[in-house]
Amino acid sequence: MAYSFSEKDGVQILSVDNLLNPLDNQEIIRAVEDKIEAKFTEFVVDLEQMDFMNSIGLTFLISILTRSRNAGGDVGIANLSENIKKILLVTRLNSAFSIYGNVEDALSFFEKEKKNSL
Repeated sequence: MAYSFSEKDGVQILSVDNLLNPLDNQEIIRAVEDKIEAKFTEFVVDLEQMDFMNSIGLTFLISILTRSRNAGGDVGIANLSENIKKILLVTRLNSAFSIYGNVEDALSFFEKEKKNSL
């Protein structure tokens, strides 16, 4: 499992290649919590490297969404495979998350939200 964070305009971009192992996911969640403690509350989860997701991955996404929203932020998901889109649709989690075709679209959304809140 590999993951990385990058930052653009105050939004944390989390790129992951696998969310199938709950122990590995806990490591990423701790890193997200550290980012939230550092006052980063908006995240884009880039799933470009993933073709499949199971309930462990869904639990991970819900966990990050909950933590971010509890801190006043939000989470966008970008670059979903058709398989993952179907899973989110069947579980109805597509209505819980903001879903974007790519990271740039997600970042544009967060930028517009910041401008609207001023």
